[in-house]
Amino acid sequence: MSDPKQDEGLIMLLEEQVNEFNQWRMKNLTLKLDYTGADFSNKDMSNAYLNGINFTECNFSNSIVNGTNFVQANLANTDFESSDMSGALIMYSVLKDSNLAKSQLTNTNFMWSDLQGVDLRESILDKTIFVEANLTNAKTENLDKSKAFLKFAKLDGTTWQQ
Repeated sequence: MSDPKQDEGLIMLLEEQVNEFNQWRMKNLTLKLDYTGADFSNKDMSNAYLNGINFTECNFSNSIVNGTNFVQANLANTDFESSDMSGALIMYSVLKDSNLAKSQLTNTNFMWSDLQGVDLRESILDKTIFVEANLTNAKTENLDKSKAFLKFAKLDGTTWQQ
């Protein structure tokens, strides 16, 4: 059975009503939101408060999530291909086996996140933070790691491996 509270938040996001969603989210901080499998492709959700939400197997391809807060979110098996994620906070999050190929990742913060098996090919890295992130088996071919902060990152199985 569908939860009306969850549906209310989901509808606001699908209609790109970010300010309204953020106000609603602040009033419903204890609500455990689960939007597994939702399609947010081609949406502008810049600056949304999406922290702690389960977005497993969602589609964010070609979306704009500049400055969005995904802290402690579950983004496993999620598609962000060709998205603009500049300035997004994605700390302490799970992105295992997600697709971030061809995405804009300038100033994006992945500190302490699980990025095992993530596809980063053809993404734009500039001041991208991967401090203490787990990038084991991530697809990093032809990416310039000099534009990323990788202190204490796990790089086993990547082309960035030391």
